[in-house]
Amino acid sequence: MDNITIDSYTLEKENGGWLAQVVLTSDGMFAAVSDWGNFAFAWRSVGDCTFKEFIIGMGVDYFESKMISSVSYMAMNKRVDSFCRNFSRRVLPVLQKALKEEAENTTKT
Repeated sequence: MDNITIDSYTLEKENGGWLAQVVLTSDGMFAAVSDWGNFAFAWRSVGDCTFKEFIIGMGVDYFESKMISSVSYMAMNKRVDSFCRNFSRRVLPVLQKALKEEAENTTKT
């Protein structure tokens, strides 16, 4: 069995306020706590890249669809869609930026 690594990211808004806490595992699990809700999803096949690289290359609309599917079994209505949309459009770009910076800093050392 492979060793699974876990990374936690505390993401901030541009003004420095708290945005979300995101947890990524090397085997493809995403989990987040935010003001727009708590979301989780697992991608078990990401091709020939790492899970972090997969997240970096992901489009917001695709990500949003996965966040909607992660909560749709509980309740599905326009309000839930709105929370998923707000979460996805605010959190994913900041997470992608943090992952890119982490990758750049890793390659420099």
